Amino acid sequence: MDNMGIDPTQVWASTDTPPWGVGDVVFNKTSAGEKGYVFVKDSGSGITGDGYVCIMDGSDYTAAMVTDTLSAPGAGQGKLCGVARAAIAASGYGWLQIYGPGTIRTLTLCAAYTQLTTSATAGALDDATTVGLEVVDGMVLDTATGGATANTAGWLNWPKIGRTL
Repeated sequence: MDNMGIDPTQVWASTDTPPWGVGDVVFNKTSAGEKGYVFVKDSGSGITGDGYVCIMDGSDYTAAMVTDTLSAPGAGQGKLCGVARAAIAASGYGWLQIYGPGTIRTLTLCAAYTQLTTSATAGALDDATTVGLEVVDGMVLDTATGGATANTAGWLNWPKIGRTL
């Protein structure tokens, strides 16, 4: 299988010189299907780990874990999103998944095949319909999240922050 030479769990510290340019997009063919990734720099707050959903600035590909504050109307609509495959230290570098099958950090009892929205929990999405939350277009769960916040099987298709509820 062609893996384009990347390990999506590999990260670099802020003092490192990574072999990839910020904003580079690559695709890996895996037994689970094709997956796409974008190389990003953390905005300075750190990304907790695998499955955590991030919002990124398309002008410089800095990323931060998404919250309903970062994606509030006028502050985030249209911004790109991705899912981290590993923890990225403050101002460090790593990969966000933007296409294909993967896991998505979601809150308790989030339903499958329903609209996902931002939440107050950094890096986690929900299926809440509270006025003021932002819809995340391009991410869907294949199974429901159980009785606790978890990484849940889903699909990514070039996600971005969409409309405000």
